[in-house]
Amino acid sequence: MNTFLEKIKFYSAHIIFTLICINDSIFINTWIAPGPIINIKYILIFYFSFFDKGRFSITFLFLIGLIFDSLQGMPFGMTSICFILLSKLAAYLKQRRIQINFQNEFIAFGTSLLITQIVSVIILSYFSQTPFEYLLLVINIILSIIIYPIIKTLLKVFYYY
Repeated sequence: MNTFLEKIKFYSAHIIFTLICINDSIFINTWIAPGPIINIKYILIFYFSFFDKGRFSITFLFLIGLIFDSLQGMPFGMTSICFILLSKLAAYLKQRRIQINFQNEFIAFGTSLLITQIVSVIILSYFSQTPFEYLLLVINIILSIIIYPIIKTLLKVFYYY
């Protein structure tokens, strides 16, 4: 990173991700679902772990996850585990793919999101007395998968062109 503008462009993803996590914590009813209807933060983690491995460090994801848990009243460390798991899954799936096309990437995102959401449900069921709506979780996963190509296109335009 040579210029100041390149540094701003690099760290803008961190700032946007942090603001999205804080915004989710303020405006979400945590007694209904573990996140918004569309998980933009999971899309960002997957995208930058899949295409730009060095963007979000494990330490950054861990700290933002702890802040998100403390603001939202979730079991402490649950979101950190989910963020790190999603990041590692994306990096692993990227490494395992010989040919990267949109179909492989889309399937990798869907699989990673499903595994991450299952882990969050298991953690919530064991460590929290929060009632949980499984229908909202299914809607969350489906809408996040549907909106992924749109957000991917926007990120691709902003960060790589």
